[in-house]
Amino acid sequence: MNILLATDGKAHSDKATKYAMNYAKLFKAALFIVFVVSPKADEDKEKMVQNGMQVLDRLKNDAKAEGVDVTTLLEAGNPYESILAASDRIKAEAIIVGTSGKTVLDRVLIGSVSEYVVRNSRCTVIIVK
Repeated sequence: MNILLATDGKAHSDKATKYAMNYAKLFKAALFIVFVVSPKADEDKEKMVQNGMQVLDRLKNDAKAEGVDVTTLLEAGNPYESILAASDRIKAEAIIVGTSGKTVLDRVLIGSVSEYVVRNSRCTVIIVK
């Protein structure tokens, strides 16, 4: 069984990360963690890639410490499409994403990725708030 955790490394993703690790242990699943570097013209791409690599390294170490079989994926592109493409590629049985859902603006900006993944995924999607 393969599961995919989609993360941006921000605080609201921490609960989803813990959930994904527990889920992987419970079901003896392989955990794949994807970080998507989204193409934004006004941001330093190299800095974004470095940040993504740091987040993935930290999460990989955390997962290994928990005894979870983990593979990290650094993707570039639209987060919506990249998450679904990674899910299809690894034949995920579940995608786990986090959302803060604090305000209407958060739901529009952060929740839009979760909503798109839920509506378009071919597998189960678990949203951790």
